[in-house]
Amino acid sequence: MKNILSIDLESWVHFYGDALGIKRSRFSSSERKSIDNHYIPDVTNQILNLLDEYNQKATFFIIGELYDWYPSTIEDIESRGHEIGYHTQTHRLLRNKEILEEELKKSNAFLRRFNPAGFRAPEIFITRDSFACLKKYGFKYSSSSYSGHGITNIDGIDEIPVSAFCFKENDVSDQHLPKNLTIKMLFKQIPFGSGIFISLFGSKISYFIDSLNMKGVPAILFFHPWQLYTHKQITKPSFRLKLLGCNPLCLPYTINIKKAIEKLFNRHSFLSFRGYYEY
Repeated sequence: MKNILSIDLESWVHFYGDALGIKRSRFSSSERKSIDNHYIPDVTNQILNLLDEYNQKATFFIIGELYDWYPSTIEDIESRGHEIGYHTQTHRLLRNKEILEEELKKSNAFLRRFNPAGFRAPEIFITRDSFACLKKYGFKYSSSSYSGHGITNIDGIDEIPVSAFCFKENDVSDQHLPKNLTIKMLFKQIPFGSGIFISLFGSKISYFIDSLNMKGVPAILFFHPWQLYTHKQITKPSFRLKLLGCNPLCLPYTINIKKAIEKLFNRHSFLSFRGYYEY
């Protein structure tokens, strides 16, 4: 059975910037590009080659300013048969719909060029009133929640959650979307589709994938580029210790998962959201 794979294409600068002191308020886009130092083009090419090697397809949810930095890299993703999705302009946490609207306006060039159908909120965190905004901008679906249940339509947008394994099969509370990752959630389910849990369980998440596939349901997974092709900044013991203090949930993201992904690619077939649902 086919499953769904997505890649949140962002630089380590976007995800770990605050922890490393590279704050958006202090560094311009061009300065962040300089700090990235061609990491994204190099790692994207390696990911594309890996997908080609195992004959897999994926949706790339892309930070808009990466198109401003490296347009040919983003064009290459599309030319090699993968879906282009949107992941905001600068990876700001969407605490309200106004922030989303600001990000969308800054991404005019990216949105005009690719007209993406799909959206993913940074850190899988989105407010319910943001869905009407996504609809206004022409999006058709979002994957900005964790759940063990299926698609929920919110204000005209299909919310397709990242896969989770529920301890109680008929947990009604799990059906209320959108829903982000919290400690409380972990007492009820394992969001195995997250890159965090691929880091923790490795290729053993095949068990969860198979359990969904036996019910005729696709597993929906995602990871980040720096989980496969690690940057030296995020593997330093001093940085991991700092991360443990400020955001321990992100610590597993510093574990390399390339071998685990290769094993998953050997055992399972993956498509993009567009390839599976025909958006």
